[in-house]
Amino acid sequence: MLYPRSVSLFALAAATCAAQTPVILISVDTLRADRIGPRTPGFNLYTKGGTVFSAAESQIPLTLPSHTTLFTSTYPFENGVEENATHVPAGLTTLAEVLRGHGYRTGAFIGSIFLERELGLDRGFETYDSPFSFEAFSKLSGGMVFAGGPHNPYSVRERRPGALVLRAADQWLTPHKGQNVFAFVHLFDMHQPYTEPSYDAQLTSVDKLLAGFANTLKRDGWWDKALVVIVSDHGEGLGDHGESDHGYFAYESTLHVPFIVHWPAGKARLGAVVEKPVGLIDFAPTVLDFLGIPVPPAFRGQSLLRAGWTPPVSESTYGRDCFGWAPLRSIRSDGWKYIEAPRPELFDLTKDPHEMRNLFAAEPSVAGRLRQQLQSAMAGAGAAAPTQSGDPGREREALQSLGYLAPGPHSASGARRADPKDKLPELLRYEDALTLMEAGRHGEAVQKFRSILANDSGNLLARRDLGIALIELHRYPEALSELQKVAASSVEDYVTRYEMGIAQESLGHLPEAKSQFEVACRLAPHADQCAEALERVSRRISGAGPKKTL
Repeated sequence: MLYPRSVSLFALAAATCAAQTPVILISVDTLRADRIGPRTPGFNLYTKGGTVFSAAESQIPLTLPSHTTLFTSTYPFENGVEENATHVPAGLTTLAEVLRGHGYRTGAFIGSIFLERELGLDRGFETYDSPFSFEAFSKLSGGMVFAGGPHNPYSVRERRPGALVLRAADQWLTPHKGQNVFAFVHLFDMHQPYTEPSYDAQLTSVDKLLAGFANTLKRDGWWDKALVVIVSDHGEGLGDHGESDHGYFAYESTLHVPFIVHWPAGKARLGAVVEKPVGLIDFAPTVLDFLGIPVPPAFRGQSLLRAGWTPPVSESTYGRDCFGWAPLRSIRSDGWKYIEAPRPELFDLTKDPHEMRNLFAAEPSVAGRLRQQLQSAMAGAGAAAPTQSGDPGREREALQSLGYLAPGPHSASGARRADPKDKLPELLRYEDALTLMEAGRHGEAVQKFRSILANDSGNLLARRDLGIALIELHRYPEALSELQKVAASSVEDYVTRYEMGIAQESLGHLPEAKSQFEVACRLAPHADQCAEALERVSRRISGAGPKKTL
């Protein structure tokens, strides 16, 4: 092949590298970094001839938002994907799109509905194997909605076993031997509810799967040719700081994640361990830099193959989006970790890896330096600098200017936001109330929800679910009153509108019920339950009677 004289030797070498380097990404959902070690021989196979980034941070501890950052190298507060129940904006450039534009065959093999195709992260993938579907989602709670009442958490509608995901990936890789491929494999087995009796037992099962997959890659000739990367989107609380799962706090139990790069044979670019803090936001630029492919200017992360990294920002906005409390944002640098909150926190991770001793007051100079780094990073990504007071007015204005303001608790102005640390007992009471509802004990759930609202009248999620519990008890006027209060602030929550329609219909207010179902159906045009309810009420209004079935 002839090249013009202007092409540098580096560019030629990079083009040759790209032409010979498949990329295989394995994301193990909900895996804590501190669980990788002697007990995980399968994971350890990938570290041989590879690099472990021992201080890697997720930018947000939720599945869809974290994977959006992974693939688009943009911050959640920048791209607007801060909850699972969100559509990925069409304007974002994905790693899969870039690689496909450079001749790569692209395939994704998904283990959970939280990365379902219709959410928009499939762009750039020729094959996007996600055998899931849902009818709607709730912007208020960030959850998917299934018709027909209770559903089986082990159903293929929500997740599929890792063994089946890896089998699908292997079946796709086999006919593409010798080609440039980008394969994305998403394993959801570590996520609750576990099929094994405990988190660590589940990890043992996943570790065996990954050992088997490594052997498959060796057998089929991929192991020495491919850039193979293992990450997790976020960790798991496991009771640390009172958090059983993830998404609520911004501690290392849910933000510190595995990040392992197994280099193609003879092409290692870094040492066995890199201790400097990095982020998932740096994954896509690093891959492209290794391949010699230009990094899109929209990517905010940095190539880890080059010097001069700056620490990334992480956040948790679940408390804000669901309950109206303060968001949390953090930064990790030089062994220190700073968390921006109404009551800020500073931890020396070298001496206190479990973040038990808040040194914010004792180390004001360190706290000030990290807070300035946090502000600079956010400003550089186009976001307003965080305010130590958690001023909701300033945050609202910043979000409005960026076009990210979504309906829900965080859109309402008011007094200073509560610190999620102070609201943990309320969160636990809310989770207890949901457990009561799932058990059919709706009267007890009503009492629990009312106790929450007695101290926090602005908790829209608790109020909405109170309305649902009252509907289950056939207390329709009370339910409607509660749901109307929610709808006034969270105008685009499908669940609220649908349940208001049920309450109005049950009270015989058919035109009002039709109006609510029409809104709900516009919010979720593929929801069969909503379409059926709208048709049912419309027929009752017209006097046509119930629809006949054959």
